[in-house]
Amino acid sequence: MIDLSFSVVIPVHNKARHVAASLASALQQTLPPSELIVIDDASTDDSAAIVSQMTDPRIRMLFRDTPGPGGYAARNLGIAEANGNWIAFLDADDIWHPSHLADMAMAIKRAPKAGCVATRYDHVFEKHRRASKMTDALASLEGRASGFRESLDIWVQSGECPIWTSAAAFRRDVLENAGPFPAGKAVRGGDKDMWLRALAHAPFTYVPKVSAEFHRDTDNKVSKMTHPDTIPIMVETARAMADMAGPEEKVLLRKLINQQIGLYARFSFKSGTISRQFSRNLCMPEGVGLFVMIEALRLMPTALRHRIYRAVKGA
Repeated sequence: MIDLSFSVVIPVHNKARHVAASLASALQQTLPPSELIVIDDASTDDSAAIVSQMTDPRIRMLFRDTPGPGGYAARNLGIAEANGNWIAFLDADDIWHPSHLADMAMAIKRAPKAGCVATRYDHVFEKHRRASKMTDALASLEGRASGFRESLDIWVQSGECPIWTSAAAFRRDVLENAGPFPAGKAVRGGDKDMWLRALAHAPFTYVPKVSAEFHRDTDNKVSKMTHPDTIPIMVETARAMADMAGPEEKVLLRKLINQQIGLYARFSFKSGTISRQFSRNLCMPEGVGLFVMIEALRLMPTALRHRIYRAVKGA
């Protein structure tokens, strides 16, 4: 008998305008969660008061004195306190559809060896929405689980991590074996670092049905308050994995490193500077073309780079 008890971990930092709707979406699941662990990460608005007014006995509220960038320390605390066999994450400004946990539970039943499960989701902007990218290879995981090499291949080929925080759940032992979120080591990108480690510890399965909403224009969003001017933390993790990996996984990990560095360099394109760290940390010879592109952008006059960026964004 598979234990499908779900603990929901929800870090909250200054999300007063969104947190009630987020928690309501978790409480209204057709497969009820065992508990909602809400970690107030030193909010200075009314977030804690709003949560405290919610009387559902499944809500358990914890408090931290110092806000941790990215909510990583808060999630680590939630994991440590959780009682469920499966831990699902929900950010305090995102929403679940009523069948979200039931969809993941069905996927786990169909692929009982899986220790990681994720669903498709919608990107929700102020005036429009679009579904997350889903390749044929990712859709093919419905009803079965992939090993680490296949999961890496899907990630590299799609150009996007197959796991997004508010649309994923992990068996407790997988998170414990993978190690904690990188609290104090990164202000962004720590989620992907955790997912990479989790994928290395357990098979992964996927639900191609949209069951969650990633709200992109909400208050106090980390991705809008930080600038990706340093190497993603998962690069260090991937390098360590590559040193111990077999030939196929080694190649995929090297490609993933280059892909993530290229992504951060692209994010930096609109800024005043592009760090030399990006090109210096690429894996060669796979990253030769990317090296040339990053260096060309880095040496380009800032005003010209800004004009190009505005033209591309306006296209």
